[in-house]
Amino acid sequence: ERRLAVVPQGGNTGLVGGSVPVFDEVVLSLGRMDRVLSFDDVSGIVACEAGCILESLQRRVEAEGHTVPVDLGARGSCQVGGNVSTNAGGLRLLRYGSLHGAVLGLEAV
Repeated sequence: ERRLAVVPQGGNTGLVGGSVPVFDEVVLSLGRMDRVLSFDDVSGIVACEAGCILESLQRRVEAEGHTVPVDLGARGSCQVGGNVSTNAGGLRLLRYGSLHGAVLGLEAV
């Protein structure tokens, strides 16, 4: 009836303002969706929620001897969902390629 748009908002570290509401949008914070759901140390496949902080994910997989293919200066506050949605490159882009190449799947509800 009101036809309000929804703007998902993560760590607010993006430089283009994609998660900043402009008019009457409803802001949906992803801050509580911050868990690493699973990690398979054989295949290196990790499942995490969109609000998972990049640094938390890095610590989790590095404890198992693996590395996350993206690293950003804002690693302590940026969220994985935002990194994937913007195809963040960061410091490891030349070595590991784009982040989209490392994403095996998404689940959207």
